[in-house]
Amino acid sequence: MEIKLDPELQAVVDATTNPEAPHAADVPIEMLRMGYVMISAEQGLKDVPCDEIRDLEIAGAEGDIGARLYVPAGMGDATSGALVFIHGGGFMIGNLDSHDSVCRQLANHGHCRVVAIDYRLAPEHKFPAAVDDSIAAANWIFENVASLNIDPNRVAVGGDSAGGNLSAVVSHHFAANTDFNFKLQLLIYPATDARTDTESMTVLKEAGVTLDARILEYFNEGYLGGTDADPADPRRSPAASASFANLAPAHVVTAEYDPLRDEGKAYAELLEAHGIPATYRCYEGLMHNFIQQTGVVTSARKAVEDMGAVLKEAVG
Repeated sequence: MEIKLDPELQAVVDATTNPEAPHAADVPIEMLRMGYVMISAEQGLKDVPCDEIRDLEIAGAEGDIGARLYVPAGMGDATSGALVFIHGGGFMIGNLDSHDSVCRQLANHGHCRVVAIDYRLAPEHKFPAAVDDSIAAANWIFENVASLNIDPNRVAVGGDSAGGNLSAVVSHHFAANTDFNFKLQLLIYPATDARTDTESMTVLKEAGVTLDARILEYFNEGYLGGTDADPADPRRSPAASASFANLAPAHVVTAEYDPLRDEGKAYAELLEAHGIPATYRCYEGLMHNFIQQTGVVTSARKAVEDMGAVLKEAVG
């Protein structure tokens, strides 16, 4: 398959590719985590102002869950809508710092507060630890909207990759089990169905762009290895959920050169088939992780602005 990346993205790939470097799956996990944060900081948009950025601690069943509140520039103490943001990273890497820039941007463009969640990571904490933490943290946010100056009727949930998976799972949980519900799901190149291989997964996982077969297998083993997780478990594959009743409308975002592209598109179509309003946007020339390249790729920055506009219309 011919890969024609956005020219700015191709320049970034060319500048950062080192054929002598070990594969990511061979790097010690702590080094991989540090590298992910460093690259995100280098490639993300810098010096994005917010009125307030404050770290929080949320009580979880297995200990405190880290979180970070972003108040957009010019918002001050006014009550606003919010986005519960769940970061990506294959369930094994990523934290509040790796996605700091994009959370600032979404807060400002969405004209809403953002509360980012720092769930427990695999392989130290296997499935369903990330699911449990994400649900617990989202519950806490709804229960503490007054102290956070958040309007409980204007709350979205969203995230990228593994965080897109968790956002969809959390949305299903809230629709079926709580009195709270979301106004929007912002699902950014989400993993949604572990039961089947799509065309994009088959073709692009060998293409050498961001997510290849080895790193996908590495993340899958780290998150699920040694568990009895069923691919049809809706906490793993939200597309396998028994019910789609009361789900929030969704905006699903994918990238042209991403193995997860077709999963995202199929999930948007599945939501529509169940009567859930869903919009879909695939960004040409971009690849997995592009929301963390907004400082070096103009089209990636514009894509995040687009997401912010969708967020603003829903909860801003």
